[in-house]
Amino acid sequence: MDWLLRLEAAPDDVQLRAAFDAWLQQSDAHRDAFRVVGHTWERLGALPRQRLPERKAVAVATRQASMVKRYVRTAVAAAAAAAMACLMFAFFPTLQTRLLADHATGVAELRQVVLEDGSIVHLDAGSAIDLKYGGAGREIALLAGQAFFEVVSAQGRPFRVRAGDVTVTVRGTAFSVGKSSETISVAVQSGTVEVSPGDGKPAAMLTREQRLVVDRASRSITRSEVAQDEIASWRRHRLVVHDATFGEVVEELQRHHAGLIVLSDRTLGRRLVTGVFDLTRPVEALTVVAETQNARLTTITPYLLVISAR
Repeated sequence: MDWLLRLEAAPDDVQLRAAFDAWLQQSDAHRDAFRVVGHTWERLGALPRQRLPERKAVAVATRQASMVKRYVRTAVAAAAAAAMACLMFAFFPTLQTRLLADHATGVAELRQVVLEDGSIVHLDAGSAIDLKYGGAGREIALLAGQAFFEVVSAQGRPFRVRAGDVTVTVRGTAFSVGKSSETISVAVQSGTVEVSPGDGKPAAMLTREQRLVVDRASRSITRSEVAQDEIASWRRHRLVVHDATFGEVVEELQRHHAGLIVLSDRTLGRRLVTGVFDLTRPVEALTVVAETQNARLTTITPYLLVISAR
């Protein structure tokens, strides 16, 4: 990728092209790496479906500057278009969320918000909330990400958190709510909460060390026990998952990584993952998860990672 970008930036630089030709001839690994760049963009749908040159053809290409120039320009133009499309697709919803939010966090940013009644909200990275406080009640909409709430009891003013169709009602307790593209989860550290899952389903009462997960697609509900130190473990920069999908893990790590992570295989995204990962090292965590799932992590740039099945 570095060679592609440098050649595009200076297509008439004879010395640069000679250095590239020499590098390409140094080893099969270099020629293979050059082909991988094209294959990667092909998987992203950025390049036309075509066979990349075999080793013999690559060797010929190194002797024909016009062919290299044409390939480089095509690859870089396609790469730029693909990167822009990916960024627009990934970050436009984030921009919309930030416009609606009263409080929001950025990449790898954790924040504590003290509300007017003394209640405290801890926000995970890439999270956002909207506040609606009034005399008759206290309501917070979790627009994205995860939050941990330490609620101060207030007479006649119930505290509600809405995440999609799910509503959590409490008076004074500590609990977490998470909203991903696949699920909405609630876990209680202390006290009791009432969870209304929506769709006309009856409300459920959760007490200390209990969790409820609502599948956003099927609307199925899973209830389980959860250890105290696993509730909102992101406050200690840890990701603890039990039978979470690979897609959910990638979504969690994405909030702590400055670049874009692309999961190119939907089947791969449905595989289950269990483990404890360091959120301060999201790329290392992603590498470990990929290895356990027999997947490949390709670094296009530090800001674009692609995960694909082997």
